[in-house]
Amino acid sequence: MLQRTMETLDSYINRLKDYTKKLHICGDRNSFSKTDYEATFMRMKGDAMKNGQLKPAYNLQYGVEAAFIVWAGVYPNPTDTRTLIPFLEDFHAHIGKRSRKLVADAGYESEENYLYLREKGQTSYIKPNNYEVSKKRKWKQDIGRRENMNYLAAEDVYQCAEGRRLVVTGTRRTKSASGYVSEKTIYTCTDCNGCERIWYH
Repeated sequence: MLQRTMETLDSYINRLKDYTKKLHICGDRNSFSKTDYEATFMRMKGDAMKNGQLKPAYNLQYGVEAAFIVWAGVYPNPTDTRTLIPFLEDFHAHIGKRSRKLVADAGYESEENYLYLREKGQTSYIKPNNYEVSKKRKWKQDIGRRENMNYLAAEDVYQCAEGRRLVVTGTRRTKSASGYVSEKTIYTCTDCNGCERIWYH
């Protein structure tokens, strides 16, 4: 009985050691490849099977100026959002300069990135995530979207197309995978009864 208990305990200890080792390898990522610990599982754009299969990969980043590649980096992050700041910091550390203007696609848009660029004195030209959909008629006619409301700065309230007022009812704090804390103000309409233009999403 004692021998069986010791064997069970040894099994648990070995599993705990293995789990701890894998957590250490992962770091702040959510996965790694067993054959290449530095690779992270990502969804590929060129997915021939079109089944969203994850594959071990790296996120390559290039900085281009006047059609010349001026810097490149390889990152384990599956999304571009979290590679912008490390890429620019790496560029600055090695080149010693910062670009005055930065152009990037929608994959790099985030509050954290915008604030970083502003603090460093860099003008950003990043395509908004909702740029394409915001041009559609359905989006423009949706009175429930903040972009389609009037903001009354003196009162800190929004007013929808029906004249209903949305007042501050609280704040919500969220923390990104990089540790950045974002605080958003919540506006709520006190009474939407009888409004025939409400669109539920």
